[in-house]
Amino acid sequence: MSVVIARELTRLYSVSRGLFKPAATVRALNGISFELEAGQTLAVVGESGCGKTTLARALTLIEQPTSGSLQIAGQEAAGASRAQHKQLRRDVQMVFQNPYASLNPRRTIGDQLAEPLLINTPLSRAERRERVQAMMQQVGLRPEHYGRFPHMFSGGQRQRIALARAMMLNPKVLVADEPTSALDVSIQAQVLNLFKDLQDEFGTAYVFISHNLAVVRHIADQLLVMYLGRTMESGPSARIYSRPLHPYTQALLAATPRLHPDPSKPRIKLHGELPNPLNPPSGCVFNQRCPYATEHCRQVVPELRPLEGRLVACHYAEQISL
Repeated sequence: MSVVIARELTRLYSVSRGLFKPAATVRALNGISFELEAGQTLAVVGESGCGKTTLARALTLIEQPTSGSLQIAGQEAAGASRAQHKQLRRDVQMVFQNPYASLNPRRTIGDQLAEPLLINTPLSRAERRERVQAMMQQVGLRPEHYGRFPHMFSGGQRQRIALARAMMLNPKVLVADEPTSALDVSIQAQVLNLFKDLQDEFGTAYVFISHNLAVVRHIADQLLVMYLGRTMESGPSARIYSRPLHPYTQALLAATPRLHPDPSKPRIKLHGELPNPLNPPSGCVFNQRCPYATEHCRQVVPELRPLEGRLVACHYAEQISL
């Protein structure tokens, strides 16, 4: 059963362009759709500015989508009432990129981990403390850490604390926005393993936001590649990693460092930056940086169509696949 069903999600922002000029509209999300089952991980990847964090904010109900449908645990979240949002926020939790910024420096770790239980459950103080200490043990923290403050921990320990707080209410969906980008490489592996262990135990569905395909390669069941608010390619991660069909996906994978690269596979190099979201290109939004772009690409927006067991938005995906 799918715990998250997103259908044609859009998020528009009105941006002022100065005095006496009409406001411009930015399509941060432009028709994003996916389904995610319990115990599965969806990795959302793409360059900075592609709309990944906007999608995370929509999924965690921090922002309302402008249009589209978003169902969480069978309940429609888009346009839900305040009472419904309160219940849904128990089912969806988030782990932020900077663990130190997401923790209150004036409160002990024990108090911060107990706060979700204090707000959402009738547990007594002793019961809350017991639950907190049990969760601390699960994420690799010692009992004496209960009364310490955030500045007394390393970056990896702080991310463990943030993960423990997100899991305190046993949510159905956990959204992680670049949770390992601020950590050393050796610590990244430990935190990713911890994410996987907790998922195996609780059956939580993960939405893992990242710009690095190497980080999510071994934990993602589904992959969603975004560019300028649109889906470029989506489907089972094993299929996409073994044979990417969209040139943007190919470029992202080619940029991933490898110990033993395959010289027989051509490396696609992207030139330039993301287009101005206030003035996106016509046709395919990727045409200005795509080495295979034709006049047809610059004129016609490619449909997201099924191909080889995934969805891909490219006119020439059959001809250019690796």
